[in-house]
Formats: sequence, structure tokens, C-alpha cells
Amino acid sequence: MMISAPLSEQIRRVIGRCHAFYGASEPGHFLIHAHAPVDAPAVPPLDSFDLDRQLTTWLDHTLAAACAEWRGRAGLDDDAIASICPRFGIAEHTAWLGAEVRLQTDTCLPVPLLREPEDLDRLTLNEETPWYRRMKASYDYLRSRQDGTFILSVRGAMMPMDIANALRGDVLFSDFLLNPEFAHRLIRFLTGGVDWYYRRLRSWADELDGGHVMFYHSSWMGPDVLGHVTNDAAMLCSRRIYEQFGFPYERELCGRYGQVLYHVHNEKLHFAPCVAQLPNLALFEVTNDPKTPPAAEDLPRVLAAISSPRLLLHATSDQVRQRIGELKQRNVFLNVTCRDRSDAEDIVAFVRAASRPLTTDD
Repeated sequence: MMISAPLSEQIRRVIGRCHAFYGASEPGHFLIHAHAPVDAPAVPPLDSFDLDRQLTTWLDHTLAAACAEWRGRAGLDDDAIASICPRFGIAEHTAWLGAEVRLQTDTCLPVPLLREPEDLDRLTLNEETPWYRRMKASYDYLRSRQDGTFILSVRGAMMPMDIANALRGDVLFSDFLLNPEFAHRLIRFLTGGVDWYYRRLRSWADELDGGHVMFYHSSWMGPDVLGHVTNDAAMLCSRRIYEQFGFPYERELCGRYGQVLYHVHNEKLHFAPCVAQLPNLALFEVTNDPKTPPAAEDLPRVLAAISSPRLLLHATSDQVRQRIGELKQRNVFLNVTCRDRSDAEDIVAFVRAASRPLTTDD
């Protein structure tokens, strides 16, 4: 893998700060990814493509938009690394099992595969399914386009209970009550399946200093990282159900890895205290849902729900400036939306000054 000198120097600084951040025992350490508007070409709607014939055309469009963003970020010394991975939508995490998906404008939705419990016996882990081959071919194509200015990041995965919801549809929530033995059998199978698929997916990305760049925050984690992982199905049921059908399998899966990046929604945090007890949880991401107070403006509730010492939060530059005192209660990776390039440079400097030292240079 060829890496240009400017990117190589940035990677060196980012990895150094990340090592310090993930190794810190005291609160008040910050990493930051600052986003400012750039002039980038629009990516055409995903559902306007026939991916069997136009896969590389779709990837060319997404790469062109990403390249414009990287050019606009040139010289901004935050903790993001220019990186890309194939992204078609959340359903790609289930379609490698042979499920169908419905393409949307910029994502895809799963079509339930398990109409009856007996269908589980036909599920296999197979490298020849259309979406497995499509994801592998996409990584291969993006690798062929590397010119030293970007690396390949890790796409991420869904937790077993979440995949079970995609494969079974919402009837899964009835299964929890009416057919729990089947639900456990399905989720147990998927626990091994997630591990099987994710390790292959991660091998297609670029390794840096023993770790990887994770697409969800474009920064370095490692070694032996699992992420980002999500269980949106847990938002739709009680914590008691999650503790029975989610947590035990997630605990087993997370125990197989050195670091875990876990993603939850701030609309429903009732199961987050349990998630925070997972082994090897290195970064706990709280996303902002519509019609819900942003996590940065709802910190007392977020911090009460999540005991994890390291958080990934999304905020505007003004929210970070206003809440920096509260944010110092934890170690936080800040994913910051900025007004323009000047605002991005200012907030990076502001966060660096507010953070406990992450390197000897800081």
C-alpha cells in the first residue's frame, strides 16, 4: 500500500494521539473530526443503478465525492484520516447471508428471509452470495484506485439480535415471547456468523500500525477492533428482552476482540447501561436522532445512562464551545459539524487547547 508523504505524516500524528486517548485513565482527553462544507459532486441515487452491471460506476461517483472532501480538508490537522469503504446501506450486513434488499436513494432495506422458523436450517455462511461478492469486489475496486491519498476503512457490522430482526422481520419480537427457543437458536447462529463475516470484511481494509480506520469516525482504532457495531432492534423492545436475547451474545462476540466501537441512538438509551458493561468496549458512540435533543445538549441524561469512559458524540462547533466543561467529565471523540473552513480550524485549535495532552507535542 503506497501512502503519500503528507498523508503518511498525518497518519503518524493521528495514531500517536489515538494511542494516548485509548490508553488514558483520567478524563478530559479529546479527539476531533471537524466537518466543513466543501464543493463536491452529488452522488446519484443508489436505486438508479443496476449494481450487477454498474457497480464500479457507483463506486466512481462515491469516490469522486470523497476526493473532493479530502481536497477541501487538506492541511486540517484533526484526527480524521482520508479513507473510504463500500457503503450501500445497513442491509448489506444481512444480505451476505443470501437475503434480498430494496435499494433506496442512499441506502437499502432488508427483505425478511426467514418466513418460518424451519427456514433457519437452510442458512449457511457462504462466500458466493451476491452481496458477499459485491462487497469484496467493491473493496478490490477501490484498492485498484488508490493513489497514495486515501486508505480503505472498515465498514462495520450489526450485532446478532439486529441481524435477526432484519432476517425475520418484526415478527422476531413475537418470537421473543412465543418462540424463545427459536429466537435463541437464530441469534446463536448469527453470533458465529457476524464473527465469520466481519473478520473477512476487516481483512479487505488497510491495516495501519496493527489497527484500522473505522468508517464511522474516519479515525484509527486497534489492534483487533470490532466496529462499528449496532443493535437498533434493542431500541424497539424492553431492556429485559435485550438482556436475554442481545447482551449475552454480544458479550461473547466482544470478548473475541481487543477493542469494540458500539453505536446507539439517543432516542432510546434504556439498554445503554447494559451495553456499557460489554468487554473491551473502547468507544461508545451516541448518534443524534430527529426530534430528540442532541447528545451534546443532553449530557446529564447521556452520562447517566452510559458509564463507558470514552464516548463518540456528534455536535456543532458552537455546542462544543458551550459544553466543553461538561464534556471534560469523560474522554470524548468529537465529531463536529462546522460552518466553514475557518470555523473548522478554530474548533480544532479550541479542542486541542481544552484537552489533556495526548502527545508530547501537545
